[in-house]
Amino acid sequence: MSRLLSTAGSIVDRIKINTLTREMRDGRAIWVKRRRASAGLVMALANRFFAFVGNPVQALTDLPAWQRWEVDCFHHLHGENYRAFPCGDRAVGADELPGRSLSQHLATGTLTPEMLAAAGRELHRAHEWRCDAFAAAWSHGDPHSGNFIFNPDEARARLIDFEVMHRVALSADERHADDLLVFLQDLMGRVAADRWLPFASAFLKGYGRAEIQTLLQKRLIPPPALARIWWAVRTTYLPRREIQSRCRELRETIPSLTA
Repeated sequence: MSRLLSTAGSIVDRIKINTLTREMRDGRAIWVKRRRASAGLVMALANRFFAFVGNPVQALTDLPAWQRWEVDCFHHLHGENYRAFPCGDRAVGADELPGRSLSQHLATGTLTPEMLAAAGRELHRAHEWRCDAFAAAWSHGDPHSGNFIFNPDEARARLIDFEVMHRVALSADERHADDLLVFLQDLMGRVAADRWLPFASAFLKGYGRAEIQTLLQKRLIPPPALARIWWAVRTTYLPRREIQSRCRELRETIPSLTA
């Protein structure tokens, strides 16, 4: 059963439910994200899997609801300079944000603590938005390294890709702690052991908010049984002992970051 769910988790993590194309319109570069015809079924199955393994998010299967969420989130976070808009009934367009994703920097070995601190600051800023959909503070649901675009000219990171939502039953603090965990799981699985603690610390220092980091400490304990499968997917199948070691290091470090 565990092997089957692990395979399912890998499939859920890798399936592309959208096509992504770069276009020029009115002299501006935009990215158009279009839902594939098969996306509805895939996302419905993904939501079943998320519920089974304890992932507290849901993929937005209703197309109009997804388009509204993508556009609303983009405008609230970046609308002072950039725009987003629905394209027909299956797509969303958004201005290209300057810079490269933190995932690209991870892949090329150019990620720095300064970039991670910028990501932490941006997540903190985003978490301050009071969102009608939650009737409370907003959360992203999937803020992995690929969903932060870092602009070196501004020394600023920006969030993108609003494909999922946390379940509204969670409190804002719980959702915020989960956002931190999602980013750290991705980082954990992709950096060398000697860079893990300095990089994670830079991100959390940038974020601040001692009360959320205290909640995060409780989540930095790899769960037993089926919930462990999603941890494996999120950490790029880092060996369990290494996950435990890195989580322990960060749990012990957090009090000094929030003092």
